[in-house]
Amino acid sequence: MNVLIQDITIRKNGKWYFGQAEMFRRQILNVLAVNLHRNPDGNYFIQMGDDENPVIVEDVPYLATGILEDEKQMKLVFHDLQEMPLDHELKLYLKGDVPYITFQWEADTRLSRGVYWKLSNYFELRGDEIFIVPPQ
Repeated sequence: MNVLIQDITIRKNGKWYFGQAEMFRRQILNVLAVNLHRNPDGNYFIQMGDDENPVIVEDVPYLATGILEDEKQMKLVFHDLQEMPLDHELKLYLKGDVPYITFQWEADTRLSRGVYWKLSNYFELRGDEIFIVPPQ
């Protein structure tokens, strides 16, 4: 396995950077994001073939920025163009006043303000926990 050391960072605002340059081509971000892994120590890396590159994640690796709805299904759309079907209930995690859900790893996806407010229509309080229960 080849370990490459290139400075890739996912900032708190969900944007990806290579060094100091923002990586703005979403199709490229999508390729990187679907190849993102996390080791048992909690460190993130991109693995493509035999090449592995560490990634610095300031907060979480994913940011839900939009919702797609049609008559059959509702999906979250991420900054990196990945999509997550809302076909099951999700636990909402609050760190201070910032909302998170689980995509790959627990509480790994921050919700944008607009997505949070749209999903608030589906909140269900259970004791001290909040769940998002999408319509079936």
